Amino acid sequence: MRFFFVLILSLLINFGVQAAGSDDDKTLVKPRDYKKAVNLIKKQNYQDALSILESILSKSKYQKDPDILNEYAFTLRKTGNFTKAEEHYNKALKIDPKHKGALEYLGELYVDTKRIDEAKKILVKLEKCKCNEFAELKEYINKSN
Repeated sequence: MRFFFVLILSLLINFGVQAAGSDDDKTLVKPRDYKKAVNLIKKQNYQDALSILESILSKSKYQKDPDILNEYAFTLRKTGNFTKAEEHYNKALKIDPKHKGALEYLGELYVDTKRIDEAKKILVKLEKCKCNEFAELKEYINKSN
């Protein structure tokens, strides 16, 4: 009996690990360094996070992960590389058009680059989600006025 309990428990744990991913769980399990990069971003250590994310994205299987692309674009934006950041937000959104993080941050990039009308279009896309990303982008737009 104990054997079956352990077997079922291990199957459940394995299933949970395999289900990790983006907003819609269509992506691969994240590499270990991804969490490290996210923690560096939270500490506003964008240069080190950028290096880690570039290393992760050097592996083609992660180039289709909207979460990784979004975090990479975020660090690019925070380090002043708006053109490359926009390119990577759009890559993330091509994979997952409803990725709330990428939508919010792309909207913020539009504000940063004085394209308020484009930011407002993004805001409309987020309005129905009743999520933090909507509120944060709305506040970001309002602060720019």
